[in-house]
Amino acid sequence: MSERERHDESGMPPSDGGAAPGVSGNLEELRRAGEDLLAAGDEAIRRALSGNSEAFLRANRQEGGE
Repeated sequence: MSERERHDESGMPPSDGGAAPGVSGNLEELRRAGEDLLAAGDEAIRRALSGNSEAFLRANRQEGGE
């Protein structure tokens, strides 16, 4: 057992630094899916924030002890 292995508390074998099995063939597809997800999130945020923020805050003001 090496000094490095002795001090590693995770119990996991050391990684060779390569990609996870089965991922390398789908990397471009996963990248596109990630970009699509980010674009959809940006669009949802843009739609939620566009409009009159003062009217939104008035409509959602807490009253009493809600």
